[in-house]
Amino acid sequence: MTSHDTFPTTAGRTGWPWTLAAAVQPETVSKKQTWPKISVVTPSFNQGQFIEETIRSVLLQGYPNLEYIIIDGGSTDNTVEVIKKYEPWFTYWVSEKDRGQCHAINKGFARATGDIFAWLCSDDVYAPGVLHRVAENLGNKKSAMLVGASIITNGPNTLEGTLDCRQPSFADMAYNVKTFPQPSTFWTRDLWETVGPLREDLYFVMDYDLWLRMVPRAQSVTHLEEILSYQRTQPDQKSANRGNSGAAYLSQRAQVACRAALNRGETRLGWAFRVWATRLRRVPVLHWPSELLARGFHWQALHCILHRS
Repeated sequence: MTSHDTFPTTAGRTGWPWTLAAAVQPETVSKKQTWPKISVVTPSFNQGQFIEETIRSVLLQGYPNLEYIIIDGGSTDNTVEVIKKYEPWFTYWVSEKDRGQCHAINKGFARATGDIFAWLCSDDVYAPGVLHRVAENLGNKKSAMLVGASIITNGPNTLEGTLDCRQPSFADMAYNVKTFPQPSTFWTRDLWETVGPLREDLYFVMDYDLWLRMVPRAQSVTHLEEILSYQRTQPDQKSANRGNSGAAYLSQRAQVACRAALNRGETRLGWAFRVWATRLRRVPVLHWPSELLARGFHWQALHCILHRS
Protein backbone atom coordinates (compact mmCIF):
# COMPACT_ATOMS: atom_id res chain seq x y z
CA MET A 1 0.00 0.00 0.00
CA THR A 2 1.34 3.43 -0.96
CA SER A 3 2.63 5.68 1.79
CA HIS A 4 1.65 9.25 0.97
CA ASP A 5 4.21 10.62 3.43
CA THR A 6 7.13 10.04 1.05
CA PHE A 7 5.34 9.57 -2.27
CA PRO A 8 6.58 11.93 -5.04
CA THR A 9 4.45 15.00 -5.62
CA THR A 10 3.96 16.86 -8.88
CA ALA A 11 3.67 20.57 -9.46
CA GLY A 12 1.06 22.05 -11.73
CA ARG A 13 -0.92 18.83 -12.25
CA THR A 14 -4.31 18.31 -10.66
CA GLY A 15 -6.93 15.58 -10.44
CA TRP A 16 -6.48 11.85 -10.84
CA PRO A 17 -3.81 10.53 -10.61
CA TRP A 18 -1.69 13.62 -9.94
CA THR A 19 -3.16 15.05 -6.76
CA LEU A 20 -2.58 12.91 -3.69
CA ALA A 21 -5.90 14.07 -2.26
CA ALA A 22 -7.58 12.35 -5.21
CA ALA A 23 -5.94 9.02 -4.41
CA VAL A 24 -7.97 6.05 -3.24
CA GLN A 25 -8.04 5.88 0.55
CA PRO A 26 -8.16 2.33 2.00
CA GLU A 27 -10.79 3.31 4.56
CA THR A 28 -13.22 4.32 1.79
CA VAL A 29 -13.52 0.80 0.41
CA SER A 30 -15.22 -2.22 1.92
CA LYS A 31 -13.30 -3.92 4.71
CA LYS A 32 -11.86 -7.34 3.97
CA GLN A 33 -9.75 -9.63 6.15
CA THR A 34 -7.38 -10.60 3.38
CA TRP A 35 -6.95 -9.12 -0.08
CA PRO A 36 -5.71 -11.32 -2.95
CA LYS A 37 -2.39 -10.31 -4.42
CA ILE A 38 -2.81 -8.50 -7.74
CA SER A 39 0.13 -8.49 -10.13
CA VAL A 40 0.17 -5.64 -12.65
CA VAL A 41 2.82 -5.62 -15.39
CA THR A 42 3.62 -2.49 -17.38
CA PRO A 43 5.64 -3.00 -20.57
CA SER A 44 7.44 0.15 -21.62
CA PHE A 45 9.59 1.61 -24.37
CA ASN A 46 10.21 5.32 -24.90
CA GLN A 47 6.95 6.48 -23.35
CA GLY A 48 8.54 8.89 -20.88
CA GLN A 49 5.94 11.58 -21.52
CA PHE A 50 3.11 9.28 -20.38
CA ILE A 51 4.50 6.61 -18.05
CA GLU A 52 4.44 8.68 -14.88
CA GLU A 53 0.69 9.04 -15.12
CA THR A 54 0.40 5.28 -15.70
CA ILE A 55 2.59 4.52 -12.67
CA ARG A 56 0.70 6.85 -10.38
CA SER A 57 -2.66 5.42 -11.45
CA VAL A 58 -1.46 2.00 -10.25
CA LEU A 59 0.33 3.00 -7.06
CA LEU A 60 -2.33 5.44 -5.89
CA GLN A 61 -5.01 2.74 -5.95
CA GLY A 62 -4.37 2.33 -2.24
CA TYR A 63 -4.56 -1.42 -2.74
CA PRO A 64 -2.97 -3.31 0.19
CA ASN A 65 -1.60 -6.34 -1.70
CA LEU A 66 -0.17 -5.02 -4.95
CA GLU A 67 2.74 -6.45 -6.93
CA TYR A 68 3.78 -3.91 -9.57
CA ILE A 69 6.35 -4.90 -12.18
CA ILE A 70 7.74 -2.69 -14.95
CA ILE A 71 9.61 -4.22 -17.88
CA ASP A 72 11.26 -1.53 -20.00
CA GLY A 73 12.83 -2.39 -23.33
CA GLY A 74 15.89 -0.16 -22.92
CA SER A 75 14.30 3.25 -23.41
CA THR A 76 16.51 6.10 -24.59
CA ASP A 77 14.22 8.94 -23.47
CA ASN A 78 13.46 9.96 -19.86
CA THR A 79 11.54 6.76 -19.05
CA VAL A 80 14.20 5.29 -16.75
CA GLU A 81 14.50 8.59 -14.91
CA VAL A 82 10.76 8.52 -14.21
CA ILE A 83 10.86 4.86 -13.16
CA LYS A 84 13.69 5.50 -10.68
CA LYS A 85 11.61 8.27 -9.11
CA TYR A 86 9.07 5.63 -8.01
CA GLU A 87 11.48 2.72 -7.53
CA PRO A 88 10.71 2.13 -3.80
CA TRP A 89 7.11 1.25 -4.67
CA PHE A 90 7.87 -1.36 -7.35
CA THR A 91 8.23 -5.06 -6.72
CA TYR A 92 10.63 -5.32 -9.66
CA TRP A 93 11.71 -3.29 -12.66
CA VAL A 94 14.32 -3.63 -15.38
CA SER A 95 15.40 -1.67 -18.43
CA GLU A 96 17.08 -3.85 -21.05
CA LYS A 97 16.71 -4.69 -24.71
CA ASP A 98 13.93 -7.19 -25.39
CA ARG A 99 12.06 -8.67 -28.33
CA GLY A 100 9.08 -6.34 -28.09
CA GLN A 101 5.92 -5.77 -26.10
CA CYS A 102 4.77 -9.39 -25.89
CA HIS A 103 8.19 -10.53 -24.71
CA ALA A 104 8.20 -7.78 -22.07
CA ILE A 105 4.76 -8.76 -20.76
CA ASN A 106 5.70 -12.45 -20.68
CA LYS A 107 8.88 -11.58 -18.78
CA GLY A 108 6.84 -9.67 -16.25
CA PHE A 109 4.32 -12.45 -15.66
CA ALA A 110 7.16 -14.98 -15.37
CA ARG A 111 8.20 -13.06 -12.25
CA ALA A 112 4.69 -12.40 -10.97
CA THR A 113 3.46 -14.20 -7.85
CA GLY A 114 -0.05 -12.77 -7.58
CA ASP A 115 -3.46 -14.40 -7.55
CA ILE A 116 -4.83 -12.02 -10.20
CA PHE A 117 -2.98 -10.78 -13.29
CA ALA A 118 -3.30 -7.80 -15.64
CA TRP A 119 -1.10 -5.62 -17.77
CA LEU A 120 -1.34 -1.86 -18.21
CA CYS A 121 0.51 -0.27 -21.10
CA SER A 122 2.78 2.66 -20.36
CA ASP A 123 0.43 5.21 -21.93
CA ASP A 124 -2.82 3.95 -20.34
CA VAL A 125 -4.31 4.81 -16.95
CA TYR A 126 -6.37 2.94 -14.34
CA ALA A 127 -9.47 4.60 -12.92
CA PRO A 128 -9.53 5.11 -9.13
CA GLY A 129 -10.63 2.15 -7.01
CA VAL A 130 -10.22 -0.41 -9.78
CA LEU A 131 -8.06 -2.95 -7.96
CA HIS A 132 -10.41 -3.18 -5.00
CA ARG A 133 -13.35 -3.82 -7.34
CA VAL A 134 -11.38 -6.47 -9.19
CA ALA A 135 -10.39 -8.20 -5.96
CA GLU A 136 -13.98 -8.20 -4.70
CA ASN A 137 -15.13 -9.93 -7.90
CA LEU A 138 -12.24 -12.32 -8.60
CA GLY A 139 -10.71 -12.94 -5.18
CA ASN A 140 -12.38 -16.29 -4.47
CA LYS A 141 -12.66 -17.60 -8.03
CA LYS A 142 -10.67 -20.07 -10.09
CA SER A 143 -10.03 -19.86 -13.85
CA ALA A 144 -11.98 -16.64 -14.02
CA MET A 145 -11.91 -13.38 -15.97
CA LEU A 146 -13.27 -9.91 -15.27
CA VAL A 147 -13.90 -7.33 -18.00
CA GLY A 148 -14.90 -3.73 -17.38
CA ALA A 149 -15.49 -0.68 -19.52
CA SER A 150 -12.84 1.77 -20.68
CA ILE A 151 -12.58 5.29 -22.03
CA ILE A 152 -10.79 5.81 -25.35
CA THR A 153 -9.49 9.33 -24.84
CA ASN A 154 -10.00 12.21 -27.23
CA GLY A 155 -6.26 12.79 -27.37
CA PRO A 156 -3.01 12.43 -25.44
CA ASN A 157 -3.67 15.17 -22.90
CA THR A 158 -7.11 14.31 -21.55
CA LEU A 159 -8.94 11.44 -19.88
CA GLU A 160 -12.22 12.43 -21.51
CA GLY A 161 -13.36 10.45 -24.51
CA THR A 162 -15.57 7.69 -25.90
CA LEU A 163 -16.93 4.84 -23.79
CA ASP A 164 -15.67 1.37 -24.76
CA CYS A 165 -18.02 -1.11 -23.07
CA ARG A 166 -17.67 -4.13 -25.34
CA GLN A 167 -18.86 -7.43 -23.81
CA PRO A 168 -18.61 -9.89 -26.70
CA SER A 169 -19.42 -13.57 -26.40
CA PHE A 170 -17.00 -16.16 -27.78
CA ALA A 171 -19.11 -16.28 -30.96
CA ASP A 172 -18.86 -12.48 -31.35
CA MET A 173 -15.10 -12.77 -30.97
CA ALA A 174 -14.50 -15.72 -33.29
CA TYR A 175 -16.97 -14.84 -36.06
CA ASN A 176 -17.20 -11.06 -35.86
CA VAL A 177 -13.72 -10.18 -34.44
CA LYS A 178 -15.08 -8.35 -31.40
CA THR A 179 -12.74 -8.11 -28.43
CA PHE A 180 -12.43 -6.84 -24.85
CA PRO A 181 -11.02 -3.48 -23.74
CA GLN A 182 -7.50 -4.71 -22.95
CA PRO A 183 -6.57 -2.47 -19.97
CA SER A 184 -9.91 -3.26 -18.30
CA THR A 185 -9.41 -7.04 -18.47
CA PHE A 186 -8.17 -9.05 -15.47
CA TRP A 187 -7.86 -12.80 -14.89
CA THR A 188 -6.79 -15.34 -12.31
CA ARG A 189 -3.28 -16.74 -12.23
CA ASP A 190 -4.37 -20.31 -12.94
CA LEU A 191 -6.00 -19.24 -16.20
CA TRP A 192 -2.72 -17.68 -17.37
CA GLU A 193 -0.86 -20.85 -16.40
CA THR A 194 -3.34 -22.84 -18.51
CA VAL A 195 -3.33 -20.78 -21.73
CA GLY A 196 -0.41 -18.31 -21.56
CA PRO A 197 1.97 -16.85 -22.54
CA LEU A 198 1.35 -14.22 -25.20
CA ARG A 199 2.43 -15.11 -28.72
CA GLU A 200 5.37 -12.93 -29.66
CA ASP A 201 4.67 -13.25 -33.39
CA LEU A 202 1.39 -11.35 -33.05
CA TYR A 203 2.17 -7.65 -33.03
CA PHE A 204 -1.32 -6.14 -33.21
CA VAL A 205 -3.67 -8.86 -31.94
CA MET A 206 -1.83 -10.62 -29.12
CA ASP A 207 -4.53 -9.62 -26.61
CA TYR A 208 -7.33 -10.75 -28.94
CA ASP A 209 -5.57 -14.10 -29.31
CA LEU A 210 -5.17 -14.43 -25.54
CA TRP A 211 -8.86 -13.72 -24.86
CA LEU A 212 -9.88 -16.30 -27.48
CA ARG A 213 -7.77 -18.87 -25.67
CA MET A 214 -8.94 -17.83 -22.22
CA VAL A 215 -12.70 -17.55 -22.67
CA PRO A 216 -13.32 -21.23 -23.58
CA ARG A 217 -11.22 -22.35 -20.60
CA ALA A 218 -12.66 -19.87 -18.09
CA GLN A 219 -15.16 -21.11 -15.54
CA SER A 220 -16.64 -17.62 -15.43
CA VAL A 221 -16.33 -14.27 -17.21
CA THR A 222 -17.67 -11.37 -15.13
CA HIS A 223 -18.61 -8.11 -16.88
CA LEU A 224 -18.66 -4.87 -14.91
CA GLU A 225 -20.43 -1.89 -16.43
CA GLU A 226 -17.93 0.39 -14.75
CA ILE A 227 -15.03 2.39 -16.19
CA LEU A 228 -11.85 0.65 -15.09
CA SER A 229 -9.31 2.29 -17.39
CA TYR A 230 -8.46 5.01 -19.88
CA GLN A 231 -6.88 4.06 -23.21
CA ARG A 232 -4.81 7.00 -24.34
CA THR A 233 -5.14 8.06 -27.97
CA GLN A 234 -1.73 9.27 -29.12
CA PRO A 235 0.30 9.24 -32.37
CA ASP A 236 2.71 6.45 -31.42
CA GLN A 237 0.16 3.88 -30.28
CA LYS A 238 -0.16 0.66 -32.26
CA SER A 239 -3.71 1.22 -33.43
CA ALA A 240 -2.76 4.61 -34.83
CA ASN A 241 -0.14 2.99 -37.06
CA ARG A 242 -2.12 0.04 -38.43
CA GLY A 243 -2.40 1.80 -41.77
CA ASN A 244 1.28 1.14 -42.41
CA SER A 245 0.80 -2.61 -41.88
CA GLY A 246 -2.88 -3.03 -42.69
CA ALA A 247 -2.55 -6.28 -44.63
CA ALA A 248 -0.49 -7.92 -41.90
CA TYR A 249 -2.94 -6.79 -39.22
CA LEU A 250 -5.98 -8.14 -41.08
CA SER A 251 -4.22 -11.40 -41.85
CA GLN A 252 -3.17 -11.95 -38.23
CA ARG A 253 -6.67 -11.19 -37.01
CA ALA A 254 -8.22 -13.76 -39.36
CA GLN A 255 -5.60 -16.39 -38.48
CA VAL A 256 -6.23 -15.94 -34.77
CA ALA A 257 -10.02 -16.20 -35.11
CA CYS A 258 -9.73 -19.26 -37.34
CA ARG A 259 -7.33 -21.00 -34.96
CA ALA A 260 -9.70 -20.37 -32.05
CA ALA A 261 -12.53 -22.06 -33.97
CA LEU A 262 -10.31 -24.98 -34.95
CA ASN A 263 -9.36 -25.45 -31.30
CA ARG A 264 -13.08 -25.80 -30.58
CA GLY A 265 -13.41 -28.63 -33.09
CA GLU A 266 -14.67 -26.67 -36.11
CA THR A 267 -13.34 -26.99 -39.65
CA ARG A 268 -11.88 -24.06 -41.57
CA LEU A 269 -14.81 -24.12 -43.96
CA GLY A 270 -17.30 -24.29 -41.12
CA TRP A 271 -15.66 -21.31 -39.42
CA ALA A 272 -15.72 -19.26 -42.63
CA PHE A 273 -19.38 -20.15 -43.20
CA ARG A 274 -20.28 -18.88 -39.74
CA VAL A 275 -18.34 -15.67 -40.35
CA TRP A 276 -20.33 -15.04 -43.53
CA ALA A 277 -23.61 -15.99 -41.84
CA THR A 278 -22.84 -13.60 -38.99
CA ARG A 279 -22.26 -10.83 -41.51
CA LEU A 280 -25.54 -11.45 -43.32
CA ARG A 281 -27.62 -11.61 -40.16
CA ARG A 282 -26.87 -7.93 -39.63
CA VAL A 283 -29.02 -6.76 -42.55
CA PRO A 284 -32.35 -7.60 -44.28
CA VAL A 285 -32.22 -10.16 -47.11
CA LEU A 286 -32.80 -7.39 -49.63
CA HIS A 287 -29.42 -5.89 -48.73
CA TRP A 288 -27.43 -9.14 -48.84
CA PRO A 289 -25.82 -8.52 -52.29
CA SER A 290 -24.35 -5.15 -51.28
CA GLU A 291 -23.36 -6.49 -47.85
CA LEU A 292 -21.50 -9.43 -49.38
CA LEU A 293 -19.62 -7.17 -51.78
CA ALA A 294 -18.61 -4.70 -49.09
CA ARG A 295 -15.20 -4.92 -47.50
CA GLY A 296 -15.07 -6.69 -44.19
CA PHE A 297 -13.93 -9.57 -42.07
CA HIS A 298 -15.94 -12.08 -44.15
CA TRP A 299 -13.57 -11.56 -47.08
CA GLN A 300 -10.53 -11.82 -44.82
CA ALA A 301 -11.90 -15.12 -43.53
CA LEU A 302 -12.33 -16.44 -47.06
CA HIS A 303 -8.80 -15.40 -47.96
CA CYS A 304 -7.54 -17.14 -44.82
CA ILE A 305 -9.01 -20.53 -45.68
CA LEU A 306 -8.22 -20.35 -49.42
CA HIS A 307 -4.57 -19.56 -48.79
CA ARG A 308 -4.31 -21.60 -45.55
CA SER A 309 -2.60 -18.59 -43.97
